[in-house]
Amino acid sequence: MTVTADDLARATKRLRQHPADYSAWLEVAALLGALGSIEDAEHAFATIGEGARVSGKVALAVACGRHLAELGSVHGPELVEQIVDTYATGGPHFAFEAPPAPDEPPALAEPAGDPITQARIVIEALGAWLTARQAKQATPAPLLSALSKPGARALVGVMTTRAFATGATIIEAGTPATALYWIAHGSVSVRRDGAELGELHSGAFFGEIALVGGTTRTASVVAREESWLLEIPARAVENAAGKHPKLAEVLAFHARARLLANLTRTSELFRALGDEDRELLLAKFTSELVPADTTFIHEGKTNEYLWVVVSGKCAVKSKGGIVAELGPGAAVGEISLVSGVPAVADVVAIEPAVLLRLAKQDFEATAKRHPQLLAEVEKLVVKRETANRALFQDASDLIV
Repeated sequence: MTVTADDLARATKRLRQHPADYSAWLEVAALLGALGSIEDAEHAFATIGEGARVSGKVALAVACGRHLAELGSVHGPELVEQIVDTYATGGPHFAFEAPPAPDEPPALAEPAGDPITQARIVIEALGAWLTARQAKQATPAPLLSALSKPGARALVGVMTTRAFATGATIIEAGTPATALYWIAHGSVSVRRDGAELGELHSGAFFGEIALVGGTTRTASVVAREESWLLEIPARAVENAAGKHPKLAEVLAFHARARLLANLTRTSELFRALGDEDRELLLAKFTSELVPADTTFIHEGKTNEYLWVVVSGKCAVKSKGGIVAELGPGAAVGEISLVSGVPAVADVVAIEPAVLLRLAKQDFEATAKRHPQLLAEVEKLVVKRETANRALFQDASDLIV
């Protein structure tokens, strides 16, 4: 796409009108680079990065540092080192606070000169304001604050910046997990089977579910707008988590939270409950990582749990054949749990799967308080038994 000096003039005018808008800053920086004004572009990205660092927009600050490093600018390593010093505390990582509201930016008249000169003047004037918006206290960053300074430095060193146009697919459901993504700027939509599970915005990271669970991607992720992301190779994340248990804890914490949030949007079992009841019920489930080819419900044996597939695939098998396949959101084990009779089929993980399980005693206690849950499970029992009868009837027709 060809850019012109007029494009830069329009972007600079927008920046002058909206100096707190990082989209405007990034557009000006990118246009300066595209027009060949490399030093001005580097100065703009360094200004954005420092402004992001002091105001708590850590992913954006890191992206600016990595982008500058990729350009060969000395500002890149300098910015990264400042970010590491500020945020790699090895300390708290679940509490997040917004920085205080900034003072009003200075009012600027339209500067004189050609578009590049105008952009240079505006960046200099507004940059002093942007980089002075220091938060009173550095707030933890979800990834870096779990690491020591050497660990954070190493992890940032393998991150690469990637730009995605509106509508571009970032992750495809069912594909192998090769990276973790951290949103520097923009927003993305998380989707499964045509349904939107939610949105993620600047500062959020995603892709950890498949890394933690050892499964393939459980959902697709699409850019809702032009977005700038940091891509972190899976091997680097695994190495860092192995050396720094707090990072593994952060990833597991967020993975479970995301899995539960996705589950409540996709499983028939939970849609009948209100938000408060749903949260109380989910808290009683325990998570299980089930390796491929593992049987977790055995035909002819008593089943003591209600199971819900969160990621991966499972198969219902009887007489050596597959009766049905179960994907994310599906509940299984409810027939034997409600009726008390032995399981009528084996249930096996086809691939590595993350499952939630609810013990029978917890299910019974919860069902007493929430009759709608029992009603929903009974619907699933009827549906499953009807499907099973139809299947076995079809099979009997084949016997001659």
